[in-house]
Amino acid sequence: MKKILLEYANMFAYTFTGLIFGLAFFLLFINFYHMQELAQTVDVSTYNETTKASIEEKIETIRNNINVYNQSTYTGSLNIYGLNTAQAKLQSCLDIIESDTMMHYLELDEIGINDSYNFVIDYKNEILNGCLVMQIKSMFNTDTISTLPNFDLVKPYIDMNVDTMLSADDYVQNNLENSDHYYFTTQANKNNFFNLVSDSYSNTMNNYLNSLDLLVEISNWYRSVVVGG
Repeated sequence: MKKILLEYANMFAYTFTGLIFGLAFFLLFINFYHMQELAQTVDVSTYNETTKASIEEKIETIRNNINVYNQSTYTGSLNIYGLNTAQAKLQSCLDIIESDTMMHYLELDEIGINDSYNFVIDYKNEILNGCLVMQIKSMFNTDTISTLPNFDLVKPYIDMNVDTMLSADDYVQNNLENSDHYYFTTQANKNNFFNLVSDSYSNTMNNYLNSLDLLVEISNWYRSVVVGG
């Protein structure tokens, strides 16, 4: 009797072990297949080509506006420390915009989930925090800038727009961070996911363009201050 029970116990153990190995193999296969699906890309070559032209135009406008001032030849009556500070801050933003980190995204022909996610992170770190917060908002909190014409009109406008932009990409980042939970049980589900990848990328790019538009407006204000002062 004991021998029969032992044989049944061994049979149960082998069956249970086989089920465990089968389940592990199934999960491994599903994860590998899902990883292969996530590695697929979306074509953005035409979109980036158009966007790059727009960004380069904005960059050139900012550069021309900040270069209208030269301390060694300036003969106006405005505070040169304020003019120097504004020029330096705008130039720092220009350096960030033209960095390899940001320009890299304009050269992509195809994007995947990692590209969309990295773009959101780099945009928030470099453009939003590195430029708009650390350079522009901090600039408008200095005494030297406050002496320049129309400061009282420009500062609240800057604060409002920067604060709005700081939260504009949060939902995009959250959606992309949750993307590893997607399983493409249907073709429609798969299409919806890659629409998310494409839409997230274009949404971040549009916010990027809006940030540049704000910098263009600030540089226009700076140009008018220099020329008028």
